[in-house]
Amino acid sequence: MTDRVRLARLFGSPDLAPLLARMRKRLEHGHSLTGTLVFADLGSSQRAALASLLGRPAGQTGERGISIPLDELAEQMRASGLCDSLREAVELLTGPVANVVAAREERTAAWAHVFDAAPEILRRAPLAAWLAELRGSGLLKRLVGSSPFAASQLLSRLALVVSALPAGGEPLASFAAATLGDAHALDPGSPLGTLAVRAAARIGRIDLCDDAEGRRDVWAGVGVMCDELSTPVLVLNLPLAGETPLCRLARCATADAEPFSISLRLLAKFPLANDAALAGREVYVCENPTIVALAAQRLGARCAPLACVSGQFATPALVLLRQLRAAGARLHYHGDFDPAGLVIARRVFAESGAAPWRFGEEDYRVAPKGVPFSGEPGPTPWSPALEEAMRAGGRAVHEEALFATLAADLKR
Repeated sequence: MTDRVRLARLFGSPDLAPLLARMRKRLEHGHSLTGTLVFADLGSSQRAALASLLGRPAGQTGERGISIPLDELAEQMRASGLCDSLREAVELLTGPVANVVAAREERTAAWAHVFDAAPEILRRAPLAAWLAELRGSGLLKRLVGSSPFAASQLLSRLALVVSALPAGGEPLASFAAATLGDAHALDPGSPLGTLAVRAAARIGRIDLCDDAEGRRDVWAGVGVMCDELSTPVLVLNLPLAGETPLCRLARCATADAEPFSISLRLLAKFPLANDAALAGREVYVCENPTIVALAAQRLGARCAPLACVSGQFATPALVLLRQLRAAGARLHYHGDFDPAGLVIARRVFAESGAAPWRFGEEDYRVAPKGVPFSGEPGPTPWSPALEEAMRAGGRAVHEEALFATLAADLKR
């Protein structure tokens, strides 16, 4: 029994909006419309409207507030034929009411199920701790627009990726196509690509720096190549004994003392970690390609094995240095004495285990100084006093200016 027209007319006054809002809020939070609602600090017109609704004189409502007995109001509305219940009135006037508390609890349970029922491979080491972090971070919710169903689907696809790792030096696009049927499924910025590179970092035990180079490092660490032909690493006179295409190419270059660029593709397909010719060998590593050019020109075949990070320490250089170290080579690094050079040096030392090569405090003090540098040198843990010496000196020493000194070590 509902009289929609009279109901709308009765509650049509804006002065009764606070009552409708309070009743709706109670319903949304799972409470019944019984007991008493107390309204304080109302305007005179609002107090008058509420008093009229209850059939009371406005003067009996108190100075600033009024109490509304909901049971009495519901009985009046039923007796007058307006509607059968206050809930019915609220929904007719303001729309269907959902229980927000129950809905929130339902969503919480659904999200808990997403992680509790995640594919087993994600719930085992080395990804179990990462999955727990993902659960607390809210990243998965943001990636899927808060849809538990979409989240479960995404984790299922992630499990397919994880189960195929490590790969055998396959390009990222073809790995995605073979694993997921979509060559672009693991593209940077995609939901699956965002999760997959983080999972790959845990599998490869690599700290993820979330930029292009950092993602490339992580994927390379689990045998997936990004831009496998980009930024090759430059070497000179690298002694290799194996019979792989990489070893044969390197020997041809070494026979003529010619610098040789090694791609990430070659390093992934034909790793050097077990090459016997590298065991115990001293390999020098520089920052700038000019050092390699000068070494080839002035020392030629007399130059010790030399590798170059080319001022950026991209993934191919990182992979090469790791493989050289794994093969037993002893690495020695030199770079520019300026803030940018120290950034590269910190990463080389941390990632490859190289020792400093004429790259300490005394080396800086006696070197011919170049142009002033800007910014702070930053920490130099391989030579703690170097940081303060550079801060006090304030001038860069570029590697190219020190070739004569470096050549004394390179000449064999």
